[in-house]
Amino acid sequence: MTILSLISKNQTDDGQKYAHLEQLFKTAIRDGILKPGEKLPPLRAAAWEAKCSLGTMSRVYNSLERKGLVSAKVGRGTFVEEAANIGADVILPNPQHSRREHPLKNDYTVDLGMNAIANDWGEEIIRWALQRTSTKASSFNLMTYRDGFGDAQQKLALRAFLPEPLRGINDDRILINHGAQNGVYTALGRLSSPGDTICQEPLSYPGVSAAISQLGLSSLTVETDDQGICPISFEQHCKKGRVRILVTTATGHNPTCITTSLSRRKEIGAIARKYDVLIIEDDIYGFLYPDAPPPYAELFPEQAIYLSGLAKRITPSLRIGFAVAPPHLTMLMAQGITAQTWMVSPILINAAIEIASRTDDLTDFTRQTTATAKERHNLTSRILSPYIDSYASCQSHAWVRLPETISISQLVRQTSKAGVHILDGSRFANNTTAGRHNIRLSIMAPETIQELEKGLIKLSTILSNPNENSFDFF
Repeated sequence: MTILSLISKNQTDDGQKYAHLEQLFKTAIRDGILKPGEKLPPLRAAAWEAKCSLGTMSRVYNSLERKGLVSAKVGRGTFVEEAANIGADVILPNPQHSRREHPLKNDYTVDLGMNAIANDWGEEIIRWALQRTSTKASSFNLMTYRDGFGDAQQKLALRAFLPEPLRGINDDRILINHGAQNGVYTALGRLSSPGDTICQEPLSYPGVSAAISQLGLSSLTVETDDQGICPISFEQHCKKGRVRILVTTATGHNPTCITTSLSRRKEIGAIARKYDVLIIEDDIYGFLYPDAPPPYAELFPEQAIYLSGLAKRITPSLRIGFAVAPPHLTMLMAQGITAQTWMVSPILINAAIEIASRTDDLTDFTRQTTATAKERHNLTSRILSPYIDSYASCQSHAWVRLPETISISQLVRQTSKAGVHILDGSRFANNTTAGRHNIRLSIMAPETIQELEKGLIKLSTILSNPNENSFDFF
């Protein structure tokens, strides 16, 4: 069977041709109907068999490319990736690739791509916590299998990392996992079924789309505005009866920097409750927003799952995260943890408990990070403002819109040659139009503000001369 015959035999009239066709192609690649290196049919031929527009089929091909399943070769067509390459760089492109391909003298690369928060304190405290764990933890904790649901005393100790509105909940609503990404994957895998549709924002952290794709689920996007998800658009999708889960980042959104207001959260939660849609809220940056509205899990405890972790707060190496949900859902997710890895490492859990005891240090770090973020956002705005259309910032990153005359892909290549790693906004897109004229800058990642300034000056120089070769300036 060919992919064209598969398309012809699997028509849909339910108005969701895009999602249906994308799933057909993904299944064909997974099952070997489309083999590694094989060329996809021309858009016109595929659209004809599917009885859809060229625009719809183009959107399908673009989505498959964004997810790392295929690659487009200029003038040659679109080809299925080799098995070893499928999914490569699907969450974030590897800056090492561009450094090897475009070396500029022996200059140090300023990485504004990976959304990290540089801090010396994180290294100091993780070393301290691991040392304490090695001498204090009991043999029962260090040498015994535990189940995925976790220990009540451990959960009690780790509540210090939850936002204030959630610290008084019962331990049967808390699950310790391997971080927010693991929480997203586990929740999607355990709480959805084949045929369910996952609703996303037009722009989001790429790890969500990667999880949806790997689990073989379908997705659609909901419209957003400057307050986040648009209630009218969300309800229109819910009325069609296909949405099972909504995934959102309501505080310090990555990449748009939006924090959804309390009134908007209440509107979205009420719609989710009305249509029995589960809300998964990724709150990995929430600790930087102590005055943010309560999470969905507080406002709608039977309808929402709260996810966070310590990767941004302490260090990416501390793979500990938390889920807060109704007890029957945390139990389902615990079964998923057990099936994947049996349990979260007791060593890491005990290290996190040690860190949780340093409440004054945690508070000071958050305060210092917020102050540093303000300084860096002001610097970024001052250096780039002459060359950009709009600039949004939050505590970890900036979302920059560039004039349509600027080629984003060319800009990314030029800055890479100049020793600055940035991300194309389309890396975060869940449809074909979002983020096309944007870049995301992780301005908290450089270790010093001087390093950030160096990278921003290079970026501004290229933006002021977009048609010149970056080698002419550096």
